[in-house]
Amino acid sequence: MRYRKTLPWFAAVALACFATACSSTSGNDPATPSTTSAARSSSASEERNKALVLRLYSEAFNKDKTDVVKELVATDYVQHDKSVPGGADGQVKQFKDVKAKIPGAVATVKHVAADGDLVAVHWHASATPKNEATGEAKADLFRVSEGKLVEHWGITQTVPAKTASGNSLFSDVHRYPNGEPTLSEEQEEKNRKFAVEAYRKLSDGDATVIDKSWDPRYYQHNPIAPNGTAPLKQFFEQNTQGAPSPSSTGGGGTRFGNTLADGDLVWVFSSDYVVVDLFRVVDGKIIEHWDVVADGQ
Repeated sequence: MRYRKTLPWFAAVALACFATACSSTSGNDPATPSTTSAARSSSASEERNKALVLRLYSEAFNKDKTDVVKELVATDYVQHDKSVPGGADGQVKQFKDVKAKIPGAVATVKHVAADGDLVAVHWHASATPKNEATGEAKADLFRVSEGKLVEHWGITQTVPAKTASGNSLFSDVHRYPNGEPTLSEEQEEKNRKFAVEAYRKLSDGDATVIDKSWDPRYYQHNPIAPNGTAPLKQFFEQNTQGAPSPSSTGGGGTRFGNTLADGDLVWVFSSDYVVVDLFRVVDGKIIEHWDVVADGQ
């Protein structure tokens, strides 16, 4: 696989892995950069948005309370899944389609972030949720306005039976020795800018950023990527040979869409592919990574 300047590195790994997979069930356009969340809102407002979105999974999906969807979704709700209509009915149908595909499916939220007017959810759809090697990995991105869901994008990836690292697509490997810290809004924003910039440099061809911005332990949840930065460097070196450097082609070309930070996690949605990457930032280093790559890319 040849390095492509406009394709984020982790997406390249995942897309190579799933090149023969079935077509995407999401059918979504990539999320484009938000214009309204540039001014980051208060943590109180973000927590309210997060609680609102989580009701979709705990009540609407897991308890079949379709009236909750109608309560939460605005009448002009924009749905980027082309297989369902907009509005509350489209969201209800989307959940029903998942349950038809996976009889007995339960929604288990693994990670959630609220930043500005956006809420992102990384979740597991499976009839056997205790077995994280089953079902589907999903990522949803919602825009919230005045207490209502007004826009939605989604990504679906079939869960593989095993991974190169031995970590599931959902688990949290890094552990804080004294408990997870509570980060300020300012620190979250600092982490967001740091991770996005580091990812951009790597995607645009700068392998030196690995030693500067990645923790050597680097816990990996991508199906075909082992733990540690050594495999990352090796893959990068093997697949950039003969490729033009970003400087020789007019500078970096990687395009990201919406990016969010909440707690120690930074979420990066691609503008060119139906992909989201999650990075855990600890002490100024990227130490853990998850991604959800739509089937069929």
